[in-house]
Amino acid sequence: MNQIKIFLGVIFGLLVISILLILVSISSAAKSKGENFSKELFLKKSFNQALLLKVEGEIHSGDSGASSTGADTILSSLREIEDEESIKAILIEINSPGGTVGASQEIYDEIMYLRKEKNKKVVVSMKDLAASGGYYIASAADYIFTEAGTITGSIGVIMMSPNISGLLKKYSVEMRVFKAGKYKDTLSMFKPVSKEEDEIIRGLLNDTYNRFVSDVANGRKMEKSIIAKLAEGKIYSGEGAVKVKLADAIGGRREAILKMEELAGGKLDLIEDKKNPFGRIFDQLSGKFYSQLKPSIYFDIKKFPVLVILPSAIQFNLVNE
Repeated sequence: MNQIKIFLGVIFGLLVISILLILVSISSAAKSKGENFSKELFLKKSFNQALLLKVEGEIHSGDSGASSTGADTILSSLREIEDEESIKAILIEINSPGGTVGASQEIYDEIMYLRKEKNKKVVVSMKDLAASGGYYIASAADYIFTEAGTITGSIGVIMMSPNISGLLKKYSVEMRVFKAGKYKDTLSMFKPVSKEEDEIIRGLLNDTYNRFVSDVANGRKMEKSIIAKLAEGKIYSGEGAVKVKLADAIGGRREAILKMEELAGGKLDLIEDKKNPFGRIFDQLSGKFYSQLKPSIYFDIKKFPVLVILPSAIQFNLVNE
């Protein structure tokens, strides 16, 4: 009887592994054939098209996850259409609290390149949240639509690191650190920040913040001094953003498409990446698996200092939870 149970268990295990391998194979095949808007797809459509991209969740480098946006994924799609004359415009729907500095800057730079060098018209539609890094990306567009209740703005940079040296001292715990480089352990949670280290970090933040403000001013075609007054990490509603010209109008996808067609000078077929159901299921399963291994995989700021452009209120909630 035990031998039969063992045999059935082995068969069941092999069956599960086979199914998983099939799902991975189908998902990979779908990605290689059509996930990045292949030329075969373009040929099936008209010669007047617009590409729909979605920026959802936290923004980071690498590939997009089940509930986050990877810069490499977005850049791959954008670069694939650079020389596609049939693609006249791009509609970007943003629902994101922001993310890492480098990833947001990469996407911003690519959008600006497509606008200025490739004459692609870019329209953004902001959803529930398009703040900080999310707004950074939005500011590169020709035109920005927002819902009245959208939370946006938060033009600012934040870096945080816990300091548990007092707690260690209370319980007579000593952390020995071996380093080569005077500032190698800057922002270590095991010691207070020195005056010199504080100046270094402030310089880093100021450089990043000034670039953020300059890029927004360039994208919005506004004076940097005006953007600087609107920045400082302030958060706006959609209506508030329109009043101060951080956004152009209230509206959703319908209004965004009409404006995009107006800018492009004609009717456009909207092309959206439709991931196959197996790929979607696989991404969801993998996302849950990794979340169990390491919660908040990209912004575990309770353990590590991270330079991010996220709304400060959201960041502080994460730290204090």
